[in-house]
Amino acid sequence: MDFPRANDSKQYLQEHKIMELFDNLTAQLVFHRPDNPKAFMVDYIQKLKESRTAKMDFPCIFDDSNIASVFGMLDPTKKGFISLAQYKEAMATMGCVGFDPNPPGAENDCISKDTFTREVKESLAQTSATFRP
Repeated sequence: MDFPRANDSKQYLQEHKIMELFDNLTAQLVFHRPDNPKAFMVDYIQKLKESRTAKMDFPCIFDDSNIASVFGMLDPTKKGFISLAQYKEAMATMGCVGFDPNPPGAENDCISKDTFTREVKESLAQTSATFRP
């Protein structure tokens, strides 16, 4: 059976990235556990709007120090690189979507910290950008 209204609704949600917005809001709420969740959500949405307008970093749970910590856990011997499998697992664990499955260094199974950091930031920016491009 074809349900035009349901299909239109699904397309609307996808086009406007509504589910991504709710996912991000929920993650932020659980992470920060604010005393006033409603005010927090209003503030978060305002930050998203400002980020979009100014084309600056989007609000995200992971900052540079968190990304560096994740890389450090994957590279405890400080070789300066991680394997492609580690990279892919970390990206999935951090909620990154649309990342390059074969970034620079993949051919040698050596993903550098710089590459990892860039890919995480780009992916999380895409994920956090809960509005139409």
